[in-house]
Amino acid sequence: MKKISFYFLFFLVFHLGFSQQQKYVPGEVLVKLQKEYSAKAFLQDFKKSNTQLSNPVLVSKSLNIWKYSFDANSIKMEDVLKNVSRNENTQIVQVNHIIKKRATIPDDTDYDRQWQYFQANDKDIDADEAWDITTGGTTANGHEIVVAVIDDGLQFDHPDMQGNIWMNSQEIAGNNIDDDENGYVDDVKGWNTATNDDNVGDLGHGTPVSGIIGAKGNNNLGVAGVNWNVKIMAIDGGTGVEEEVIRAYSYILDNRKLYNDTNGAKGAFVVATNASWGVDFGQPADAPLWCALYDELGRIGILNAGATINDDQNIDVVGDLPTACPSDFLISVTNMNQNDEKVQFAGYGETTIDLGAHGENAYTITSGSGYGGFGGTSGATPHVAGAIALLYAAPSNTFAELAISNPEEAAIKVRGYILDNVDPNPSLENITTTGGRLNLFKSLQALMNDQTLSIDDLPSQPNNEFFLYPNPAKDVVHFKTNSDIKVTSISIYTTTGKLVKEFRETMSSIDVSNLNNGLYIVRYKIEGTSSLYHTMLLKR
Repeated sequence: MKKISFYFLFFLVFHLGFSQQQKYVPGEVLVKLQKEYSAKAFLQDFKKSNTQLSNPVLVSKSLNIWKYSFDANSIKMEDVLKNVSRNENTQIVQVNHIIKKRATIPDDTDYDRQWQYFQANDKDIDADEAWDITTGGTTANGHEIVVAVIDDGLQFDHPDMQGNIWMNSQEIAGNNIDDDENGYVDDVKGWNTATNDDNVGDLGHGTPVSGIIGAKGNNNLGVAGVNWNVKIMAIDGGTGVEEEVIRAYSYILDNRKLYNDTNGAKGAFVVATNASWGVDFGQPADAPLWCALYDELGRIGILNAGATINDDQNIDVVGDLPTACPSDFLISVTNMNQNDEKVQFAGYGETTIDLGAHGENAYTITSGSGYGGFGGTSGATPHVAGAIALLYAAPSNTFAELAISNPEEAAIKVRGYILDNVDPNPSLENITTTGGRLNLFKSLQALMNDQTLSIDDLPSQPNNEFFLYPNPAKDVVHFKTNSDIKVTSISIYTTTGKLVKEFRETMSSIDVSNLNNGLYIVRYKIEGTSSLYHTMLLKR
């Protein structure tokens, strides 16, 4: 039975002339063939047709997507689309869109503070409070968290990215063998979708994007990313044509599939992707292959962040790729400024754009081992991709196990934690699906509150830093630390995860007269680190 949607085809042909800004490669189409149908056999199907296809190029092996060429001077694109769609071996056919970056680089390159994390007026994402819970890196059960950044490359030797770049340890460089059997040869440093190798360059856009997600934190150097510790998978793509978008997402898809299938022995535990680029005024009906990828990624546990247009446009009306794609596994992001207002020249849409995040003048790393202001929706979106990764690092074995046993459900939950816990914002009301701006702490706190905190969740802790000893006669619990550390906050939970006491300043003792005898969990923050845990037994 034919799988092509004539609804999609009608809109694809109709919208080819929708906007001068929407462009595609003349003389090329992308075709998803029926499973296991060969590219050569498909060529033979058109040998005697008016539509002469040639030069099949594999775009995605796992999805059986191919690029075909034709003579654009002798046949119109809409005629090729119609003719190819009629073939019983065609699942989907579409144009090969040309992609452009979404960067707005501000003049104020000396702006030297990451105001989006901390502001006295609280017009920020409450990163400092979120870091009280976790600073990122691994799940509670030890899986190394990876964010795939599809862009124009990454400066691998930037001093503030050291230790935070994913490298394929299962691959041997230069031996021309696919050592880890992920479908890619010698992909040690990631993947370049144009050259089909791991020659990942650095053209200046992907580096600041990656820095917002995961510049090394607490290293006495430069800036901190949303995650102090995380692995950035660098994919050089998404800045050329649509086939490269499909190649890029397929590389991510194949590596996470491999990780799932081998119980983490191979591949990568990619939980998020970042796309700070797209097609202005692009219509999802024109790009069914692209939009369908987000559901494919979601099914294996990957949530995706996409930047919308840098223009004052209603995406519900004019369209955009990817942020108008209808997928539960895509979070579409618009741009906010330091006054916590939507930037005028940033897209919006009550049904298409999910939330705002700070992007204008966001301070981050830059190519050439430097630092500077970034901006546009390109700067807003990696804050959301970084938030996804940080939530996966929550100190909850319950959620960490869910991320492995049911990765699709875990991804849906993370989307909910983020979108259901935004800060309401007047400039986003009625023009985004949530009406709010990203709040990192509220999102992470929602995950923690949704999970049952039990003794099994407690990581192994050093036993010489923090001491508790109840005084039954006075209903007081005393805290004592060694001379080298400073406790900045203390929280007490029941073993079922209910918060019963919280103190935001350093104290040597607290009143527990309202607590019943029994076992409790104490979470305490040591200055400069994430949270640590101890158990406390009250026995009067």
